[in-house]
Amino acid sequence: MPQSQLLKKTIAAIDIGTNSAHMVLAEMDHVGEMRILDSDKVNLRLGQAIGEDGNLSEDGIRRTVEALKHMQEIIRPYGAAIRAVATHAAREAKNHKRLLREIERASGIKVEMIDGIEEARLVFLGMRYGLALNGLYCLGVDVGGGSTEIIAARDDEIGFVSSVKLGAVTLTDKYFKKGYTPEAAAAMKEHIRSRLAPLQQETRKLNCQKMLASSGTAKAIAFMHSRLFGSTAMSDPNGYILPQADLFKIAEQFARLLTPQKIKEATGLDLARSEIIMAGSAVLEELTRLLGVKEWVITSFGLREGLVADTFYRANGSRLGELPDIQWHSVLQFARRLGLDESHALQVKRLALRLYEQLAPWCLPGASEEAFEADVKLLKAAAYLREAGKFVSAPQYHHHSQYLISNSRLPGFTEAERQLMGLVGRFQRKGLPSSEHSECADLTFGDIKRLRILSGIVRLAAALDRTRQRRIVDIEVQFQGDRAFIYLCHPTGHHPEVELHKAQLERTALEKSWDIALTITAKAIPVEA
Repeated sequence: MPQSQLLKKTIAAIDIGTNSAHMVLAEMDHVGEMRILDSDKVNLRLGQAIGEDGNLSEDGIRRTVEALKHMQEIIRPYGAAIRAVATHAAREAKNHKRLLREIERASGIKVEMIDGIEEARLVFLGMRYGLALNGLYCLGVDVGGGSTEIIAARDDEIGFVSSVKLGAVTLTDKYFKKGYTPEAAAAMKEHIRSRLAPLQQETRKLNCQKMLASSGTAKAIAFMHSRLFGSTAMSDPNGYILPQADLFKIAEQFARLLTPQKIKEATGLDLARSEIIMAGSAVLEELTRLLGVKEWVITSFGLREGLVADTFYRANGSRLGELPDIQWHSVLQFARRLGLDESHALQVKRLALRLYEQLAPWCLPGASEEAFEADVKLLKAAAYLREAGKFVSAPQYHHHSQYLISNSRLPGFTEAERQLMGLVGRFQRKGLPSSEHSECADLTFGDIKRLRILSGIVRLAAALDRTRQRRIVDIEVQFQGDRAFIYLCHPTGHHPEVELHKAQLERTALEKSWDIALTITAKAIPVEA
């Protein structure tokens, strides 16, 4: 079925893990964009409920059944299709079939038992929805409660996949049951090292372009890192960059603090996470050394989001490789919810991209192709959403645009990308960005230069559709010495008087933004009927 014909579907995905049961409720539409409607989490510590006989305890079964009954009640009003999976702890329990029967009897939810390989595939599919991977060959790691999943893939073409029985909960139970001691921590690290060592030979030729990490462990470390090394509070870890050296410093801090109570007091993590974070971070630390990872890209998307996407595409008979442009469709959906003028937004976006294409080589000499691509995707979104703030109020709407863009969850964009897009929305009118603005206090000189270039482009593109009649059909930029000549191409006989006037009013601001003298003139061109 073509993507344009895909049906809108509400899906609830439930993951019964070793540490906790998670539920995410999401809606996917005809273009394949995922919108999170609700979520729930219950700490079960199912791994600890497995006795010496290998069976889940009666209390463990009861708590799990009760948790899924409650989740079913949350899901019920939405009329969602439900897909539930059980992972490591349930796989390990001898009486897991009884657990699944009890859940289905009490809640009507049929739970699938999935192996580590399928879990890794679903995790990577979720990562693709959280980050715009754009066909990059990536390594994805999920340090769970009972096992660690590792996958190398480009889109849905998997090059390597492995599931290792190393998890934050199971390692904690094995090595710290009698207390948190330096000897126990050393023994745990040696065990992790020996279990992961075979991966070095298997993964040494992967040449992955990005290293991705999901799961509670990765997100907790990201939040902690932002408090220790950042200057602003982080609201969403999706896309957060965790450098190798800083991860090692954090792992060393855990080793010094050692006990959960001290870790909780020093880091702000809750006690439940503090109890298992040392084990989880030790796995991530060893993988970093083993694989030579320079930095991890943290994602808050994983198994559950992958399960939603997998369910949606199976229901519609589409290949998973046919994922849409996640970023652009999230922008379109957000714009429609705000009631933006789509015709004007498209024109501003089109003109902005034409300007960037011609100005960037001059304004950003020596920039890499990757940097240009990053600018284009942000400029495309920021230009389209520049009037987002009018949803709140037309006066001073650029301030509201900054807030809405920066604080809305736009799948495919990282928090840093949303912040920059919001700043482009803020400075596409009125004053120019500088280090004196509170909004720019955390930006480097290079960041402010980039912001000035992008916001200036949106400023001019908006002026060139002031009448909202799409009078400018193209833009030509020519350079002569230290001056740029910008020609506003228009159909013969339809002079864009208003657009030219507005562009001239912005000329001084643009010259400061781009550090070049400008001449802006109209140019009549024949346009085919």
